[in-house]
Amino acid sequence: MNLQLERRRFLQGALATGAGAVAMPTILADQAGAAGGADDTILLTITLAGGNDGLNTLGPFEDGTYRGARGALAQNVGNAHSAADGLWWHPSLRRLATRFRRGEVAVVQGVGDPLKDRSHFSNLARWQTGLPDGRISGTGWLGRWLDEASLGQFGGVAIGGRGVPLHLRGASSSVTDLPFNGNGLYGSDRSAARDQLMFRAIERMGRPSSDRSLWTNRVGELTSFAVETARGVAPAYAQGFPEDRFLHSMVLSARLLNLNLGTRVLNVWQSGYDTHDSQIGGSSGVGEHADLLSNLDIGIDSFFSTLSPSIADRVVVLIYSEFGRRVEANGSRGTDHGTSNHVFFVGRRVRGGLYGDRPPLTRLDDRGDLRVTTDFRSVYATAVDSWLGGNSSSVLGRQYGTIDLFHSASRTVEGDLASRARRIRERRTENRNDRLSLLSR
Repeated sequence: MNLQLERRRFLQGALATGAGAVAMPTILADQAGAAGGADDTILLTITLAGGNDGLNTLGPFEDGTYRGARGALAQNVGNAHSAADGLWWHPSLRRLATRFRRGEVAVVQGVGDPLKDRSHFSNLARWQTGLPDGRISGTGWLGRWLDEASLGQFGGVAIGGRGVPLHLRGASSSVTDLPFNGNGLYGSDRSAARDQLMFRAIERMGRPSSDRSLWTNRVGELTSFAVETARGVAPAYAQGFPEDRFLHSMVLSARLLNLNLGTRVLNVWQSGYDTHDSQIGGSSGVGEHADLLSNLDIGIDSFFSTLSPSIADRVVVLIYSEFGRRVEANGSRGTDHGTSNHVFFVGRRVRGGLYGDRPPLTRLDDRGDLRVTTDFRSVYATAVDSWLGGNSSSVLGRQYGTIDLFHSASRTVEGDLASRARRIRERRTENRNDRLSLLSR
């Protein structure tokens, strides 16, 4: 019987029930200490499910070919944010554009699968598997990294209670799926006297005894482990959350990292990017895509502002989608499934800027899509080798080229203080602009 698998299943069932605020239990503290050190890097992946329109996220908004292909869907530069090399950030990405100007956002251009599959299901499966030649397996690229890293219970975490995504699944590693709503985590609330008696009894059951059968000892250990673990995670749920599910998940991710449980990789979903229609206009007036990007922008900012300063330098966010959209707008004020796209890395140790070859709008592939100029597995190789400190050739099944995207951990105190002062000035300017915008409505 696989005790690690039993623990994971029992723990996931217990975590699906709620919240409270208590000190970290001994078992959890031991796991966190064994899981890694204070300098270990952390990767948060954000899956933009549905196929994000990369051309309108960061695109050549002044380019005549772009404007001719997009028609009414084309973004105007009047309220967009200048990036570099003729590219502009979508108006909804003001905060991300500010981070880009600070040198904290790396944009890898033309990323995709050379197979050019437009299916959500098979393409996402290949992206999350990360194996050569389009092979799909039951394990994912980060799951295989977790197998080699041999971390504790919280080494890998999926946020949202929708199951562990393929890219976090390994052959032997343990990944915990934390629920979106944490009210009433099993064992965290001991306000009632009868509950105190019950949980004390459960904790005693966790101590093996020769007077009990092997099965009874096993059940007692698992139950006690679940109670203690739930109590340890409860502080992440103790305060209020934004109503939006994605923003909620981003804040929860940061709070979980602040608990220092040894988490190295975690994933958050943002759904809704399959914008075949109402990409602009619609019930919101600005369109579905603008609303999604606005939430993404706020979510990234909320995540980093919630993180403890002692952790922030160790965290990088990787943002990807299973494919981009077609260059030409369709007849429903939207865009259809395409191919290559941008992948974004966000963090204080990111070497900001544009990377990779931008697919030319005047030389599309044989189906009229943007050409793939960077294999998505090169992006993964970069994350595994250069950020997580793993071996990408064993994780991905072969060697892929990497990109020099990250600064080393050694930074001068003067440089760090200057960076913080600049962020404070920018935040004050952003807050002032927000107030002026509200007053003008």
